[in-house]
Amino acid sequence: MNFSPLYVVIAIEITNCNIANLLYFIPMTKLSKIALILLCLTSFGISAVNNPTGEARTADASDFFRHPQKSDKYNEMWSYVFVLDNGAKVYVNYTWMYVPTQGFKIGTDFSIWNFKGGSHSVGRQYPTDRFVENKNTNSISINNGDYAMEKSPGAGHRVLFSASKNGKKFLDVTFTNAVSGVVPGDGIFNVDGNKFGLYVHIPYGRIKGRLGIGDDTVEVSGYGYMDHVWQNEKPAEMATRMLTLSMPQPKSFIAGRIGVTKNGTPYGYSIHHAEGVSKIVYPASILENEKNYNPKSFPKNLTIVWSDANTPPIKFEVKAQETFSILSNFDGFLERNAIKLALGELLYKRGRSQTEHGKLDWTIAGF
Repeated sequence: MNFSPLYVVIAIEITNCNIANLLYFIPMTKLSKIALILLCLTSFGISAVNNPTGEARTADASDFFRHPQKSDKYNEMWSYVFVLDNGAKVYVNYTWMYVPTQGFKIGTDFSIWNFKGGSHSVGRQYPTDRFVENKNTNSISINNGDYAMEKSPGAGHRVLFSASKNGKKFLDVTFTNAVSGVVPGDGIFNVDGNKFGLYVHIPYGRIKGRLGIGDDTVEVSGYGYMDHVWQNEKPAEMATRMLTLSMPQPKSFIAGRIGVTKNGTPYGYSIHHAEGVSKIVYPASILENEKNYNPKSFPKNLTIVWSDANTPPIKFEVKAQETFSILSNFDGFLERNAIKLALGELLYKRGRSQTEHGKLDWTIAGF
């Protein structure tokens, strides 16, 4: 059967793989037209990403508590970045995770960079019955109060970490003020058929409290960032790279979390705050050296282009102040292997770069 050539224009807009308005002016039969469309959808290795449903809203207490899923790959993490006025940076994570052969566990980890010229870290695991939610006080306690997140995220939110392992590690800080968190609808992204929940609870806030390493305890102040994620698949299966962004300037900043699939498709969101107004911006593309970023390796520079044309891209050099492995928080072969099986072999590169938006504190995690 013969088909008359059809001169057609196929306009394909695939923002998640960074191809927009791709035009083909070619003669083709009906069958070859279908084949070309299928080729476009498969040859580029596109990851399917659907953003959350619903309108942007202020984060609330229901977002703060756990979001259990019926999956043995389910994991959930509450994350904090504290950039102190004395030049140190502190990172705290509380994680609900599945450890093969052991079941679900609670992980707590703490790391600090540049505390009086040194770096320190510690990680612990606990059974899940040590994780207690109190919805009357909007608080979460772990291991009888050794670790705590007290009051809803915002002004007055307290973060406590206290562990004695290879010396005492202690942090007790409270947000004295905070910019309200914003969530896109239900906060749930669909990434290649898997669910990823993200809530930026505190994009920026001032903090004050105490920090102790060993017997050395000091008063500290600075700014903090907090977000909270859950997923029904192992992190290493959903994202090859994960970026966390925050900025020290309160009046105008971009802050949030962005994942990058193995195919280079970005997902997640940031909050662009300016002139007292916060709005959600999604990543449209991520570039390295002005080309689509290949997440198989850590980048040397990044440009994040936002889906909102009124938000300028954020471009920065990736020169790490610190390279950190989550496995360094855990002792012994069995404990390290359990964490590796649960989360993947996770490396962090952390630094501060200058951008046209101002100073940017960033973390790039890679599996």
